[in-house]
Amino acid sequence: MMMPALIDILIIVLLVGTLVYAFILDRRVRALMATLKEMEPMVGAFSNAVDQSARSVEDLRDLSTRVQRAEPPVQRDAPQHRKAAAAEPTPAGQSPAEMRAARLKGRSQVRGQAAVQGKSELVRTFFDITKERKE
Repeated sequence: MMMPALIDILIIVLLVGTLVYAFILDRRVRALMATLKEMEPMVGAFSNAVDQSARSVEDLRDLSTRVQRAEPPVQRDAPQHRKAAAAEPTPAGQSPAEMRAARLKGRSQVRGQAAVQGKSELVRTFFDITKERKE
């Protein structure tokens, strides 16, 4: 008689423990879901940024495979070109970008170097302008 009553009490205690644990777990899951709903816009923006960067990398990879040289590059003349460019006076009203473009206008390509228009001029102009602003 005593043994079945102890087993029933043990089962009831375990069921109550299980219910308390389920209640605590339910509260934690609800708090987690509320936090995830608050983070949803940030996660969406991050996901879009990752997708955009992946597309950009694919586009750059495709572009690099399509780049072809039309003519073989010619070796640059002697360094006299730089001396002549340095001797030319520059108008006072020119921006660093215009001065750089004027210097590069008559320059020939080096053998083995691909001509990518704009990139190096853009970077150098940026540094020229930055240096100019600091002075």
